[in-house]
Amino acid sequence: MTKRPLILLFFALALLAPAAAARAGAFAELAGDPSASGWRASAAAPALSTAAALPDDTVREDPPGTPEVLPVPAPGPAVTIPDADAIDPQHLIPAGLKAEALAYLRANAALFSNVRYLGIVDFSKHSSLARFYIADTAEGKVKVIHVAHGSGSDPDGDGFATIFSNKPNSNASSLGAYLTGEIYTGKHGRSMRLHGLSETNSNAFQRAVVVHSAKYVSDSNVQPGRSWGCLAVSEAALGRVIEALQGGAFIYAGLSGPQ
Repeated sequence: MTKRPLILLFFALALLAPAAAARAGAFAELAGDPSASGWRASAAAPALSTAAALPDDTVREDPPGTPEVLPVPAPGPAVTIPDADAIDPQHLIPAGLKAEALAYLRANAALFSNVRYLGIVDFSKHSSLARFYIADTAEGKVKVIHVAHGSGSDPDGDGFATIFSNKPNSNASSLGAYLTGEIYTGKHGRSMRLHGLSETNSNAFQRAVVVHSAKYVSDSNVQPGRSWGCLAVSEAALGRVIEALQGGAFIYAGLSGPQ
């Protein structure tokens, strides 16, 4: 090869380098931003985390052993639910998913004793990303934490939940509206029962789909292990979750993007 082609090749590589660096920087920002998209539609991009997935849950939570009784809110004045921008002024929660959740909450506000806080789970996102939004409706603050999904929702273990079920022993997560219930000590320690209010999750209570902590959920962008269908959060996050969402609060599990 003569010197001239070598020089031309050098300049071509020099021009391509900034574009490649920009793509790498954009991906690094995506992987580090809990509010960024982690949809399956973006699966052609590099893996969101190079770390190995954490191990799956090996301990199934015991069923409650009692008939389901929904908590009844104490009588009181009608509750006004703030609009979407007031609840989430930073727009961290996907707009469509937030609109679905708030529409349900406004239509069924009488079911909930605790409307100061609400939880929204975006099961469209890859499990290595923070996707459990806890909103303070009074102050407009939103915390985003990591949460696991059920092994039945992710049979190939790639971190994307693609199957949802309300059936016992499906080990899958369920979409829909939830009412938080009893705080108790189970096989995973301190836990919070959930009552499914939708046709898609009406068996949540008897399936022992609860909120609990797990060592297989990290607060960093590492793919967590898979639960038996429970909303499993990190040990460090559990206290904050229960403190905010205990006492008859609303949790909505849905999908914001393509599967």
